[in-house]
Order: sequence, then structure tokens, then C-alpha cells
Amino acid sequence: MKKWSDTWPFLGALALLTIANGDWVLMPFVMYHVKLFWVQFAILVVLLNVELFAWYKFWRWFFLTFLPERKKIRDTIDFTKEVAGELKAQGTADKIIRFFETTFEWVVHPNRWLFRTIKAGGHAGMFFLGWEPFMSGGRLAGTIVCATANFKTGLYSLVAGNCVHILIAMGSWNVVFYLWEKYRDFFFILLAISVLYFVLGKTRGRLKILTAKKTP
Repeated sequence: MKKWSDTWPFLGALALLTIANGDWVLMPFVMYHVKLFWVQFAILVVLLNVELFAWYKFWRWFFLTFLPERKKIRDTIDFTKEVAGELKAQGTADKIIRFFETTFEWVVHPNRWLFRTIKAGGHAGMFFLGWEPFMSGGRLAGTIVCATANFKTGLYSLVAGNCVHILIAMGSWNVVFYLWEKYRDFFFILLAISVLYFVLGKTRGRLKILTAKKTP
């Protein structure tokens, strides 16, 4: 059983990825309930940049407190390889922690193109990670690098890029809302067909298994 003090930060980080996710939860929620564009933008700039600082605080704690206490190691890559064999399916907490360990290792691996690009780019690299709309998790990767390198000023470049990203993402959600209002009946029919197809596929698969068991 893990100590509560070792677990609750991971639960908070999991909430940031799911129910408090800026792009997929907070943004559509705010845009649906607030009608004025610039009011939407102002609210989202505050919420999504608070999210960035929350991620920074989490990864700073993860790097300075959690990792040293867990294995007392210096080489992050060796640690993740070693701990992979230790964390079996022991429970939900272990799976959550393993997810964040894997994410951390993926970003800070010195041979990874992302780490080399960010390190060489400095503030420009942080700004790019803040605004880019193409790679899921760019802002998350930026907070990890800022936290591990103690690059506090890099957060400001990340925040500036994030403001541009918010404008781009708001435009994308407006398109989604428009399509939903215009073709709502079509989407419901498509969803019903997809669910029916899935259920029929599962049913056929089970019938084949039962038939194979009965066949001598």
C-alpha cells in the first residue's frame, strides 16, 4: 500500500488529464455556456495557463521528491527500465504512477528528438510547444522540460504560445459545434450503427467460441 502523500499528486495529475483537461473538457464547456468570444478567450487563458503551472508544480515534485525517494537513482532511463519489471498489475495506483513514469522518461530521454529539439530551441522551442496544434501533449512535454531543467522563464514562453493555441483550438471547437448543430441527426444515426455493429461483432465472436467448444 502506497502512502497517501505519494499518491494524491498522481490523482491530481490524472484529473488534469481527464475531467479537468483544458482542450477536451474545459474549453468546450466554457464555450458552450459563455457566448461572447472575448469573454470565452479571457476565461480560457486563465484556466488553461493555470493548468500549465499546475503541471509544472507536479513535474517539479515528481523530479525532485518522488524519483529520489523511490529508487535513489541518478539515471532516469535506467530507473524506468528497472521499475518496469517491478510494477506488475498490482492495482490502479501502480498503473497510474507507471503511466507518468513512462511519460516522463519519453520526454527527457537524451536521445529523443523531442528533448534535443526543445533543448536547442530554448524560448523559441517552448513557444512552439505552447501553440502547436498538431502533437498531442506538446504543452505537457514543455512543462516536464521546464521542471527538470529548472527553466522557470521558459514557462512564460510556453504560456505565450498557449494563448495562441487557445485561439486555434477555439476555432476548431466552433467548427465542431457548427457541424453538430447542422448534422446532429446524422451523427446520432452513425453512432447507433456503430454501436450495433460493435454488439453484433461481439455476439458473433462469442457464438464462434461456444460452437468451437461444443464441437468434438
